Amino acid sequence: MASHLLKSLLQLQLASDASSVLHLSSVLSTLSEDSLSPSPHLQKWTSRVTSLIHSKDAGARWAGMCIAYRSSSLSKSTMTEFAQSWAGLALSILTKPEPLPLLKASIRYLRHVLSAATDVPELQRQLATPTVPKFSQALVSIAERATDYELKALAMDTLKDMVILYPSLNRASSSSITNMCHQILNGSTPQRTNKALLHNAASLYAVLHYTGGKVGAANLWKKSVDETLQCLWAASMGLRTTFPVKNSPLPSSGLICDDPLISVALDLDRLQCSVAALCSLLRTAVQRPVQVPIGRIMEFCLFLLACTADEEKEGHVDATVRALELAIVPELQSSACALLCCLAKTSHRLTPYVSRLVVMITYHLEQNPLPERRCRLLQCIQVLLSNSFPPSSELSSTRLVKSIMLSLMPLLSTQSDAHGGETGSGQRKKGRKRRRDYEGDEVFKLSKDVICSSIAEEKAIICALDALQVTMRGAELQSAIRSLACRVMLSLSLSLTAMSRSSLSQDVHLHGLVHAKVNGMCLELARGTTSTMSRSLSLVLRSTATEGNEHAMQTKLQLQKEVDLLLHPRSPPLVRPLPHVEALSLFRAEESNEELAARTSLALATIYDTAMMDVAADPIAMTPTPEPTPQPVPTHLPIPTPNTTPAPISISSPVPASQKMTSSITVAPTKDSADVPLAVPSRQPATSLLPSSSSQMELAPLTVEPRFIPVAVDEEEEEEEEGMPTIDMESDSDG
Repeated sequence: MASHLLKSLLQLQLASDASSVLHLSSVLSTLSEDSLSPSPHLQKWTSRVTSLIHSKDAGARWAGMCIAYRSSSLSKSTMTEFAQSWAGLALSILTKPEPLPLLKASIRYLRHVLSAATDVPELQRQLATPTVPKFSQALVSIAERATDYELKALAMDTLKDMVILYPSLNRASSSSITNMCHQILNGSTPQRTNKALLHNAASLYAVLHYTGGKVGAANLWKKSVDETLQCLWAASMGLRTTFPVKNSPLPSSGLICDDPLISVALDLDRLQCSVAALCSLLRTAVQRPVQVPIGRIMEFCLFLLACTADEEKEGHVDATVRALELAIVPELQSSACALLCCLAKTSHRLTPYVSRLVVMITYHLEQNPLPERRCRLLQCIQVLLSNSFPPSSELSSTRLVKSIMLSLMPLLSTQSDAHGGETGSGQRKKGRKRRRDYEGDEVFKLSKDVICSSIAEEKAIICALDALQVTMRGAELQSAIRSLACRVMLSLSLSLTAMSRSSLSQDVHLHGLVHAKVNGMCLELARGTTSTMSRSLSLVLRSTATEGNEHAMQTKLQLQKEVDLLLHPRSPPLVRPLPHVEALSLFRAEESNEELAARTSLALATIYDTAMMDVAADPIAMTPTPEPTPQPVPTHLPIPTPNTTPAPISISSPVPASQKMTSSITVAPTKDSADVPLAVPSRQPATSLLPSSSSQMELAPLTVEPRFIPVAVDEEEEEEEEGMPTIDMESDSDG
């Protein structure tokens, strides 16, 4: 017959204090509920645990507290029977300067026992009533004198649970707990307050109103909110001493001390700590209904969002203080965004302020902020519009969508990336050797540029997609901007399919997440509406093939092909009636002037615009044509253009008659022809290349001037490699 588990552990692993510490992990993992059931070995087990806690060795005491915690969590009867003796030993450990692991084990054991004693009246009367006040005072002293942040955070987190579970027993120690919280939330310098410590201190400060009972809890909560708001205004005024202050309930108090480095850093940390405390107060539960001062909180948030670096106070201003206060302006706006997000999630009463908030946040997004700050602004917009009604102004919603789409532009390929090598080689000096850029040269590159090079840029992309989805869902937008946003999302869906995972970010999982969000937005824009993508069945099929292993991806792609074959069995398809006008908005010919202007302002260009800009801006580069052209024939005789050709687009600078050729003939440029003004200036915006009507736009590739396609000739390489002089075909001389 196999021996009992407790008997084996007592004879082997727990035979001595040293072996108990050495084999503690195996003992804790071996214990189970069945092993702690009533048996002859249970009494010996509890006696051995008690002897370990009484040991002179700190390691043995630590092992005894860990085994007591494990035994109490597995067997409630064992906990009830030995809680008084083990809790007294653990409480005595907290009052002595013990090692850090032993203090943590004792705090966890007392926290578990006192939390489980709430449903046992006898244990609550005999254990909780005399132990909780002593335990709370011990935790306050540990939080004040300890130097380890983890121990301080554990003490405050445990103290918060004790205040919630036993508010009346902690009423006597509420003043000491409040002073301890104020000491942490008052900020520190030169090192900022630890984030984990700040979170625990703010959470503890937010539940102190429980000590007032059902009647006085609401008054204590309101008092805490008022004090926190007053501290927020005082800290913000200390950070705006060199700026003209408007609409402030408190005057500027100036610097706290003579050293501006210490004063500005302390006020900034105090502001962030007070924001965390106010957010915790808004999230906490109150036993009776209370009136939340939304107007006063919104006044402070609008004040922080209105802080910019443009204004300056009249009179003498210290240059050092001015530079420090200019550097922390983004931190003020980030604090406002954090407070707004918390207020929007808890109150749901921000609809009267949404229009003003959207305008202010849109202004900050249009200033091209850093990725960290952009991410906070986008998160604030997403939370605001998710928990309130959209703004009533169509203009503000349109500006917001355009500013959000700017954050998604890095995902689309640009013309400058494709021709970066050509422009770089053309700008070198004449005497230097030009670097050759061969087609397909990127294959031999050992390193590639990643679109999202930091975690902040990755978060900015995700936040931009979430904010754009919420904004497009309910806001009133101009038809041109809505159509443009649909086209951008469709372009992202197509470009992400051809983009490798490693080129987007070093985190390969980001590509699948972004692709899934983009496909979901495309489906939402197309579902049940008459928008531009209302008949895109391929989007539904594409959304099923964004994640999975290689076999799953191949299966989903094959499913797409089979479904598409069932829907379109004939090639070419049958003659069908013309589609609806709204289904043609994806074509360039149906693009309105407003949509064209918005697309140009966002630096978005189509393939046609790219080809036009290449012809207009670089007369020495060979422009590819969709149809094969004959070999270039050098000539100096002008060939007249037939009269049947449609009227060309009006060009600002005239073109000499000797340079006008048909589309099948090219002209070899010479040294003299390089000084001839271009038909389309390189500084002219891309919108001037587009016709005003759809019919002219469709005929534009056949009639765009200049009609010649110059042949690329490298003069320096001709002189170095062949050594032959260049013959000027335009010259009138005989020699």
